[in-house]
Amino acid sequence: MNGSGKGRATRSLRAALASGGFAAGVMLYEFDTPAVMRLLALAGVDFAIFDLEHTGWDAGTLRRLFATGRGTDVDPIVRVQRADRSLVASALDAGARGVMAPMIETVAAAELLVDAARYPPQGRRGFGVLLSDDLHGGPAAAVARANETTFVIAQIETRAGIEHADEIAAVDGVDLIWLGQFDLTLSLGVPGDFTHPDYTAAVEHLLVACRSAGKPIGQMIRSVEEGRALRRMGFGAAAYADVWVFEDALRAQLDALRGER
Repeated sequence: MNGSGKGRATRSLRAALASGGFAAGVMLYEFDTPAVMRLLALAGVDFAIFDLEHTGWDAGTLRRLFATGRGTDVDPIVRVQRADRSLVASALDAGARGVMAPMIETVAAAELLVDAARYPPQGRRGFGVLLSDDLHGGPAAAVARANETTFVIAQIETRAGIEHADEIAAVDGVDLIWLGQFDLTLSLGVPGDFTHPDYTAAVEHLLVACRSAGKPIGQMIRSVEEGRALRRMGFGAAAYADVWVFEDALRAQLDALRGER
């Protein structure tokens, strides 16, 4: 820690992925402090995924975090519990700039996710904009801005999802495919074995589907080496888990401190 208070410039998720770029972010499970968006901006991340699937958070819990992060360029994305219209709407109305839904296995589920996330004519999101700064230029302009900037992520993490990957990736309005690597190994009957031929074949099938559809693909990582390996494979995005970052960094600092003489 240098204490300089100078962070690196951040970019939006969409900008980072443009022209085949690579987006780096964080998946948050425990760090719901009001300052977390500013900390992420200082670190230079492109996006932050706040998980509602495996935590006790809800859209109301995160509303204040998103409000405090409006002055940053970090895109807050919410992983809702499932592709459900009410869950997607509440996350976006709370201030998220995008949504992720887990366990996407069919075209219908992907289309529902897009439909819930975007205003007509691209979708059927209900209009809940009330603040005048969001309404700059009038309702039509506000709707156009939201449809252009809202990011939609379909998470594929089951055998069924892999089998329908070509169709899911081709759904208009899905901006990014996210591989749930742990759940995929469970679904394939090889828990935690990321070298098993069935798993590697499934990932290759997903990569081919995404390339064919022109959609980037992302995954969680724990190390720089993992991220570099994904980039070589053709992944366009990766995210560290907040608990992994904290644990690994703290352990490294403590080991170094205790090793001093």
